[in-house]
Amino acid sequence: MLLALSPVLGEEDGWKQKQKEDGRVVQELKIEAPSMTEEDQYGHVMPERYRCDSCRAVMFHIVGELKKKQSKSRRMKQWEYTDTFDDTCKSGFEGYGIKLVNGENALSGPALRQDDALSPGSGAIQMGGESWNKRLGEVCRKTIYEKVGEEEVYDLFYKQHAEEADEAATVKSLVQAICYNELKDCTTGPKKPPPKAKDSEEKAEKAKKEKAKKEKAKKEKAKKEKAAKDKATAEAEAKAARTAADSGAAAAKAAAGSGDEKVDVQAFLRQLAVRHGHTSDEYLAARTPKEWEKLTVALAGRIFNGKSDEL
Repeated sequence: MLLALSPVLGEEDGWKQKQKEDGRVVQELKIEAPSMTEEDQYGHVMPERYRCDSCRAVMFHIVGELKKKQSKSRRMKQWEYTDTFDDTCKSGFEGYGIKLVNGENALSGPALRQDDALSPGSGAIQMGGESWNKRLGEVCRKTIYEKVGEEEVYDLFYKQHAEEADEAATVKSLVQAICYNELKDCTTGPKKPPPKAKDSEEKAEKAKKEKAKKEKAKKEKAKKEKAAKDKATAEAEAKAARTAADSGAAAAKAAAGSGDEKVDVQAFLRQLAVRHGHTSDEYLAARTPKEWEKLTVALAGRIFNGKSDEL
């Protein structure tokens, strides 16, 4: 657990002057520390009461990192902004913790400056540590990849970038669009009553159907790509087979043209096959040793008979 003191001062240097009964003037600073709940200390996920501030923090850092890498002349490629999201969610949330603000615990960090809400002459201790970094990283991953979508987040950012909005305006726009409008992590006005069980079930069923629809589209796309690849492979193999057959036929034809030419055993067997009325590769098929012996005797007999007829 890391502690950080953030005084907010009523006087110039932050200390409040107070005169004691004996006339002495002393400086006084009231320090406020949050009361850590068991969920704050040991939970692995971001507590519900920090949901809005978590979303705001995520948008702040996502916009900041995209601004650093965004070119003025073109959109980023998908792998470029996806890498930016990955890096930000993995290690972009150092310096976060909770403070006591107006009597309540509040998330605090680089994107959430809560100091101005403190009373003059008082300070707040921020309790942080690696667990808050991990929790915000998980909020970041779920927001970008599961709840909104990386392409949608980048499109919202790029629209503001194209309008030459400064970083603060872009952060504000994404917070409004995502944290308030789409995810409802932040609300204005009175809070809505908790949803009925039936509404929750319908929402869950709708989300399940949307997920199944996306998975089906992915599988269909992969299936089409595989079919196209298999077709291309089959066509290439067929072309290679035709080429080999044409070469074999040509070799057999060339070998049959003259009895004085020297040929290898394959060309010789192709020549015999053609002469005997078969396809050129008839005598080249794989056989067992006994089958080869039988074929050899048969060929020898046919060759001998053919030579006898010529005599």
